[in-house]
Amino acid sequence: MSTSRRGFLRGLVGAGAGAAAAGLPGCAPDISPAPVLDAQKESDGTVILQVARYPDLTKEGGAVTLRVPGEQPLLVMHTAEKGANEYKVVSAICTHSGCPLGFQDGEAICPCHLSRFSTDGKVTQAPAKAPLTKYEASFDGVLLTIDFAAGEEGFPSVQNGKIFFPFSSFPELQTAGGRVQGVPEGYGKLIFVFALEGGAYAAVDSLCTHQQCPVSYDESAGDLLCPCHNSRFTKTGDVTRGPDPSGAITIGPLKKFTATSDATGVTLTIS
Repeated sequence: MSTSRRGFLRGLVGAGAGAAAAGLPGCAPDISPAPVLDAQKESDGTVILQVARYPDLTKEGGAVTLRVPGEQPLLVMHTAEKGANEYKVVSAICTHSGCPLGFQDGEAICPCHLSRFSTDGKVTQAPAKAPLTKYEASFDGVLLTIDFAAGEEGFPSVQNGKIFFPFSSFPELQTAGGRVQGVPEGYGKLIFVFALEGGAYAAVDSLCTHQQCPVSYDESAGDLLCPCHNSRFTKTGDVTRGPDPSGAITIGPLKKFTATSDATGVTLTIS
């Protein structure tokens, strides 16, 4: 499962990253990239790995980059942080410029510009500013289970394909310009809900359609910004700026959810 760093970059995120790899700064450390592993989600939104089958996961300090259809790549790390086998899972793409991450000295490291992240995704060294996405994972001694549908405590969950935001709990949605964001259980990814002018609502997923980096809300501009390649999206998910100033690379809008409201709150349809 070994691979060269340049080949790893091409294989993980395509030719664009491969070209970037050719121009990596000379100061970049000689980081061994996490080998790429493909997996499929179960019907309940989990991925289950039999750890013994993957030498890079059985050893402390080992890691793999996990590719799952429809999801951003994940960095799966064997950390032994509690004195026993411990696995941590975060998004595998640096939030600074979109480079794939390696795992070294107990941290996720970007070979392009030396950004570092703790195993729970927090930035420990710039130039990256935004954290990585953290995923729930459990290990029973044989099987490692990664939960793509886990949600954020206190945030509404998906029920029968819908998410309800009562105004009593989310009063900010009663005023134009209000915003709610979080990770609903049953969906597992960050979403944004916006109260628009005229009483309308918009709701979008957070994954940029270029290389699946998570976008964040830019308070100063009032829109959504991808920190990896500076793409921008409106509150309704439409693209206003792509990753390439020349326009050579075109991308699609963010995933949108149908949002309706009544006197009690806002309901999203998740599909």
